[in-house]
Amino acid sequence: MVTRGRTDIPRLKTESHIIVLKRGSTGFGFNILGGVDKPCYPGNFGIYVAKIRENESAALDGRLREGDKILEAGGVSLVNVQHEEAAEIFRNVTNNELVLLIERQVGCQLDNEVCATAEWKPPQLWQYSVKKPQKPQHRSRTFNKGRLPWIVLATSVMTVAIVIGALKLTAVKK
Repeated sequence: MVTRGRTDIPRLKTESHIIVLKRGSTGFGFNILGGVDKPCYPGNFGIYVAKIRENESAALDGRLREGDKILEAGGVSLVNVQHEEAAEIFRNVTNNELVLLIERQVGCQLDNEVCATAEWKPPQLWQYSVKKPQKPQHRSRTFNKGRLPWIVLATSVMTVAIVIGALKLTAVKK
């Protein structure tokens, strides 16, 4: 049975902000994520701030946050654009200031209860990980001490034994 006007689905509360960033020596100091070809939320094709680089323009300004959705950059709409198209817009900014129109999630509402900004944090961007994935660490002592694992040693010994056996066979046949 389908219920119209469901109130048990949370609705996100958002705020729009205009932020003017000055170009630093290495750019504007943030990375983006998303686009119609690389959505960072299932079914959401927006362009998002993925990372704010330390000690660069966006970090020193302090107003832009990771997770902010960028709606416009320099007067150009970033709604329903591909990732590379959005990146090209940022690369082609010719002046030293960039005007961003962003949308920030500040809370959610379920039924008539509102979750305040202090209690609520936006979901993590699921496509992006700031930390590089680490290789699984092996727990055996041989890996931790930097020695060849015993299985590699045993395989090497077996290979040598097979080669010697093959050489003896060819020597016997002659």
